[in-house]
Amino acid sequence: MDVKFYLKRPNDDRVTNIYARIVYNMSEFKYYLIEKIHPADWNPKTQSAKHTARFSESLEFNQRLKEVKGKIADAFYNYQNTHQGKQPTPEIFKQVLDEIFNKQSQARIDRELQRTFWGFFENFISRMESGSRVHLQKNTPLAESTIKNMRNLKNHLLDYQAYSHRGLEFDTIDMTFYYGFTDYLTKVKKVNINSIGKLITNTKVLMREALEAGYTSNTIFTHRKFRSASAESETVYLSENEIEQLQGLDLSGQKKLERVRDLFIIGCYTGLRYSDLSKLTIDKIDDDILEVAQTKTGDRVHIPLRSEVKALIEKYDGQFPRAISNQKFNEYLRDACKQCKLLEKEVSIKTFEAGKCVTLVKPKYLFVKSHTARRSFATNEYLAHDLQTAEIRSITGHKTDKSFYKYIRVTPRENAENVAKKWKERELKKLRVVEGSGQLKAV
Repeated sequence: MDVKFYLKRPNDDRVTNIYARIVYNMSEFKYYLIEKIHPADWNPKTQSAKHTARFSESLEFNQRLKEVKGKIADAFYNYQNTHQGKQPTPEIFKQVLDEIFNKQSQARIDRELQRTFWGFFENFISRMESGSRVHLQKNTPLAESTIKNMRNLKNHLLDYQAYSHRGLEFDTIDMTFYYGFTDYLTKVKKVNINSIGKLITNTKVLMREALEAGYTSNTIFTHRKFRSASAESETVYLSENEIEQLQGLDLSGQKKLERVRDLFIIGCYTGLRYSDLSKLTIDKIDDDILEVAQTKTGDRVHIPLRSEVKALIEKYDGQFPRAISNQKFNEYLRDACKQCKLLEKEVSIKTFEAGKCVTLVKPKYLFVKSHTARRSFATNEYLAHDLQTAEIRSITGHKTDKSFYKYIRVTPRENAENVAKKWKERELKKLRVVEGSGQLKAV
């Protein structure tokens, strides 16, 4: 017979189980051991622990593995000796080994693993991916972006666990964890404050589900100081004049920039996120109405096509411009915007870096990204004053006025100019022409 050792999850960044691959005659099966080890401390070629300063107990660990291999072989031959040379089936041999090692069945181990923080987390994501965990209000499968955010949280937590040398379990998700994790994300990972807020929110979602399922009694995550922080970073939008000048640029000699610019213009006139803009196809248009199931929310929006959009579709032989990755799109978009005179002017933007509010002063084109198109649509339609807010929201997909008003980008200067214009219109309404004089007179 042959016994070799392997890791259950060799690519994980955390401790994992070791299993013995047992082969005899025509039978082969896995037998999970009590021993666990971090993949970084394991040598797959020698099937043993590495001799390093990091894993000081490697000699004792390897000796235990040697003893395990010996016990497995002894158990096999003892069974044969007591059963007239008959070999045990894998099922019977597992039972024999369980008695020798005083070990629980694998099914019991798997159940207990799921009750740990990481086991529960993996099961939580699996249920999201399979569709068994649905949106509470809509009773529909969760959006891929929601699942992606939870995977992102898992990766950040694994990184933090390795960085802090502090094992994460249900009971260790406390205020010490909160301060340490947010500090790590801010100073080490350089994650912006709003993204940190989302990570904390998802941590609370995970912990609440574990609490409700009876996996933990820890409620520290509900503490008022265990909060999901957020801050309103300033971002730019393009005015109607800036959009028109950008659209009027002759980029025929720079086809990549031209295609990116044209798709961006379509975004400025439809208000779509890039995740939806990049998937547009002509079959989504019916009688000049574009119907899109939003990737982020799953909700459907219906958008009337402006003449500018129809002209661009005609330019590309009845199709939408071909999309590229968001990263490349932003790179080419900045190159295109750099050629727009109106976007050469410097603007100051307040943002957060390493947890601190900083003001960046740069040419406006450097702040333009794919999402600027959506903000430009919302802000320009709001400033035009010929559509009700609810009508604009039906196109952008914002559920409430509150979420919409947070989204539009009107500077204090633009707001003042807008108020001045309205005051002037109000004053004119109070004047009338005096008969025969041709002059305006206050009433």
